[in-house]
Amino acid sequence: METQGTSALKEGDKFTIADWKKWPANERWELIDGVAYAMSPAPRVPHQEKAGDLFGDLRAFLKGKSCKIFIAPLDVFLEDDSDIGETVVEPDVLALCDTSKIQDDGIHGAPDFIAEVLSESTAYKDFGLKRNLYERAGVREYWIIHSETGTVYQYVLQDGRFGPLKEYRRGEAVPSVVFPEFSWICP
Repeated sequence: METQGTSALKEGDKFTIADWKKWPANERWELIDGVAYAMSPAPRVPHQEKAGDLFGDLRAFLKGKSCKIFIAPLDVFLEDDSDIGETVVEPDVLALCDTSKIQDDGIHGAPDFIAEVLSESTAYKDFGLKRNLYERAGVREYWIIHSETGTVYQYVLQDGRFGPLKEYRRGEAVPSVVFPEFSWICP
């Protein structure tokens, strides 16, 4: 997306991916079921620390394995990749083992693992909209990490639906289901 300038976008309006591709490159937006959500202001330091810690630990674990890990910003197109789709998101951390989903402009299809770092301004999206979206798309494991308390909330896909929410406090090991030999302790 190389468009420049300022936008007159209004959060909550309905759009398609074709519309999204025309938006100014200097603005970050997620599109969830056709509704635009601004990705600003930039994340705070505790958010970046948690995302960076998880990314670093999971990256070290996956080294030499066929699965790939990415950190935001990276566009993830959960639906078919035609311009009529209505969803593109930027998860904080994601991993996938089907590398055919990796294309130059982002990830096309559901990652196996997604982690979002929670902040007050994203709680509604992370626990509501994105939880439902990731379940519907077939994300196998979804973590929500509270940037202040260190609590990790884990959803695991079971028979096409997320099973019961599991909660881990700071200092408790969170065992991954997608990567069974990996567990993470939120600092």
